[in-house]
Amino acid sequence: MGSVKKLLIKRKYENKTMAKLKVIEQLKDDPLMPLRHSAEHILHTAMQELYPETKKVMGPPIKDGFYFDFDLDTQVSVEDFPKIEAKMQEIIDAKLDLKMTEIDEARGKEIFKENPYKLTNLEEIIARGEKITVCEIGTEKDTHHDLDLCAGPHIANTSDIKAFKLLSVAGAYYKGDEKNKMLQRIYATAFTSKKDLDEYLAKLEEAKKRDHRKLGQELELFTFSEDVGLGLPLWLPKGNIVREELEKWAKETERKWGYVRVSTPHIGKSKLYETSGHIPYYKDDMYNAIDIDGEEYYLKAMNCPHHHMIFKSHQRSYKELPLRVAEYGMCYRYEQSGSLFGLMRVRGLQQNDAHIYCTLEQAEEEFLTVLKLHEYYYNALGLTKNDYYLVVGLPSEEKKDKYHGDKTVWDMAEKIMRNAIAKSDIQAKDDIGGAAFYGPKIDFNVVSSIGREFSISTNQLDLFMPERFKLEYIDSEGKVQRPAVIHRAPLGSHERFIGFLIEHFGGNFPVWLAPVQVEIIPIADRHVEFGKKLQEKLFDMGLRVEINDRGDSFGAKIRNAQLQKIPYMMVVGDREIANNQVSLRLRDGKDLGAVDIELVATEIKRLYENRSLNLWEKSQ
Repeated sequence: MGSVKKLLIKRKYENKTMAKLKVIEQLKDDPLMPLRHSAEHILHTAMQELYPETKKVMGPPIKDGFYFDFDLDTQVSVEDFPKIEAKMQEIIDAKLDLKMTEIDEARGKEIFKENPYKLTNLEEIIARGEKITVCEIGTEKDTHHDLDLCAGPHIANTSDIKAFKLLSVAGAYYKGDEKNKMLQRIYATAFTSKKDLDEYLAKLEEAKKRDHRKLGQELELFTFSEDVGLGLPLWLPKGNIVREELEKWAKETERKWGYVRVSTPHIGKSKLYETSGHIPYYKDDMYNAIDIDGEEYYLKAMNCPHHHMIFKSHQRSYKELPLRVAEYGMCYRYEQSGSLFGLMRVRGLQQNDAHIYCTLEQAEEEFLTVLKLHEYYYNALGLTKNDYYLVVGLPSEEKKDKYHGDKTVWDMAEKIMRNAIAKSDIQAKDDIGGAAFYGPKIDFNVVSSIGREFSISTNQLDLFMPERFKLEYIDSEGKVQRPAVIHRAPLGSHERFIGFLIEHFGGNFPVWLAPVQVEIIPIADRHVEFGKKLQEKLFDMGLRVEINDRGDSFGAKIRNAQLQKIPYMMVVGDREIANNQVSLRLRDGKDLGAVDIELVATEIKRLYENRSLNLWEKSQ
């Protein structure tokens, strides 16, 4: 293996380690973090006692809990959880102290001589120049004594853990690399009281019901096929309606906000991505090169290099700026198979992407306008400022080789971004090490109706790429200048954003996004003909409508429409036909009784066109 490749692999592993340390750093202000960190030690102690051949690997605390990776030939399942939990409770009831001790390298190698994973951890600690510390549970005289490499923090005594629960078990590649051995991973959580644990478990149950993968299958929105490839979603007709409605909304909005639309190829020459820096800095996340006529081409991972070439297609004047170039562009990224997760992490994605080319003097106002555009979208979907916040990704001094450019340019970009953020009044927090390779960035994180958090959109102010691509415009004095570039995608990728919306609404999409807006339910066969004429009328009004003329019972038809989360059920029988009415039921269970057909059709169309979040607004 070449030295460059070895260096890249080493850096990749170091980044995984730094990512773990970063998570712990982010959780340092969480009062439950020491408790959960300690519960993880108790879990792996219990595992070693029950399965002596267990080789413990790692297990950091995470948001809402912790996990533990271990190497064990015996397959552990949820059926084993009761005995593991019983052993953990035995350790907790033993009331053992937890203490931190600093040791030297020789002592560390002696303690962990039978565990190659811990020896690797030991080498990484030494390479970082950190002191070597171990967490000790109890003493050598105690039955449940254990030592493990750890930087803390912990609780004082095992008895401080009042409530815990093992949640699931999954496979996980060592260091997240699919070339490494597959380990087992147990996810768990811990709280200071049983009441808090029960509330959390209830929230988890609700989250399971709203899981976008489960609802996506039940509502026939999307699917995956091994014959197509991992991480490449296939949109079914109903899911594609949601996708197209979002795209239509975004295109209408962006036209009003001053964007022009372009389209670019799915591939490009290697030279393009070498100039952008994607090949030297992002190649591991790109698909392999394709040989075409002796030249290397890549599936595009980002739209920006293509947009830069559009900007360069002719000489630009300051009078054309800001130039806001938008595209619903397909991108392809080689995510590790172990990290693929439904629509949330895929290998083929369509981005609500745009690049704004502006003068340096315009950059702050343009960036602020981008933030306001995000707010417009989120507020229209019922989110408030308490439901989203900004994460400001900044460069890390320890990872200078990860970034393009010089510090002066980065500092200028950060200053402009911070000024815009201050004017936006959106909550923000810093993320050191979270910058893109070509500049500082912000992520919009949103919280769904059940409290799950999603990173939806990434936005950057880029003062470096214009230099790489030699982007130019002529200023008012006839001088050649470099523009600033703002990368933005308020709706992120369609895949992740729709995954968020599925879970946020629990599949109960607002009328304008609902794949089927109206279900017509004839009471008997003699009412079907009238129902079909009603279907045609609503269809001509632009509504999405189906008729259930199958031989099911009336109750079964109502239940099926509710399971499919269709907003409106129009029941037609003898009385309704005689009065040119329908008996209107809403999916939330409300029965609005007999309603004039013209009134109900007009109201549904109005709610649809206004993209309302309400099912019904007419007073009864």
